[in-house]
Amino acid sequence: MKTLSTLAFALAWVFGFSCLLALDLFMEAFVFEWLGWNGTNKNDWFFALWWGAVAVWFLYGSATIMQRFRRITDNENP
Repeated sequence: MKTLSTLAFALAWVFGFSCLLALDLFMEAFVFEWLGWNGTNKNDWFFALWWGAVAVWFLYGSATIMQRFRRITDNENP
């Protein structure tokens, strides 16, 4: 299985953040407005799941990128 280069992984990671932000903005602007959930507690479950997804995305991606950079620098400086 071929893995992504560090740069490609970092770009995909940033793109994923953009997708998560776009999902949040779409839900707030259209779905919650249509359901009448803006300003109520009915949308709290979405934000808890969304922030959980953002936290997992950040922690996994940042740890993976740091490991890849560490591996690259270790190979350059034996």
